[in-house]
Amino acid sequence: MDLFKAMRTFVLVAEKQSFSAASRELNLVTSAVSKQVADLETHFSTQLLYRTTRTMHLTNEGEYYIEQFKDIIARIDDLEDIANQRQQKIAGHLHISAPQGSASLGFLQSASDFLKHYPNVRISWMFMNRFANMAEEGIDLSIRVGELPDSNLIARRYSAISVYFVASPEYIHKHGLPEHPKELLQHQCILDSSNRLPGRWRYMENGVEEHVAVDSFLAVNDGEIAAKFVADGHGIAQLPTFLMQSYLDSGQLLPILTDFEFAAAPVSLVFPANKLINPTLRTFIDYLVDNKPS
Repeated sequence: MDLFKAMRTFVLVAEKQSFSAASRELNLVTSAVSKQVADLETHFSTQLLYRTTRTMHLTNEGEYYIEQFKDIIARIDDLEDIANQRQQKIAGHLHISAPQGSASLGFLQSASDFLKHYPNVRISWMFMNRFANMAEEGIDLSIRVGELPDSNLIARRYSAISVYFVASPEYIHKHGLPEHPKELLQHQCILDSSNRLPGRWRYMENGVEEHVAVDSFLAVNDGEIAAKFVADGHGIAQLPTFLMQSYLDSGQLLPILTDFEFAAAPVSLVFPANKLINPTLRTFIDYLVDNKPS
């Protein structure tokens, strides 16, 4: 006998006050339902129901046991719900996009640790120099740098990064330093053409954000390559620190026009609103935020 199944059957019979009604709901023949109740009575060595040709009702023992059975059933159902939720949180396939060269932001190590904690999760990374159409490309989460346009996407702040005007000591020695961003029009500017507005460089002056439209001496659609050309002395660029940190650390690149720097650019975890209910994605996002580099 399946004891737990018999408990469920007995509770249903008592609620319906009918073997035939219970059998229809369970899609069983009435004799099978009756046998489960009889087996339950045998197991507990007590009569649970008074039965006549017209009516049935619980015995005193039946009144006691049905409350115990309901409590057991509720507890098992709760455990099954918890198990399903836990399985949902630790299983599934996430598709994630991020800017090329963004590994230094720290999320890759957090993602690696996450996979160790949740080995049933799979991740497909797509590093790209553009804003992906998340709905059309089946992307669950995008890591994006900079101010975000208004959209139906949900954004959760992850961190912030600085964006600098930079040049190499070699370039500065040969061409001199601009004293104002507008003087960049007379310099060799290297653009990251993967940006939405690659030739429109921002700066702050007297607390107001301004822009300068620069000409392209050299343009590439990869910020890390742009940083290398700048480090090699070919011009000036405006780039986020994560694309050129090693050059800054080594002195191959120097921040310039520092009086015109603007506030750090936000790094956001962006996902469609309908993905919010996905427990795997929600758990992953929480893990990234809780374990981001200090």
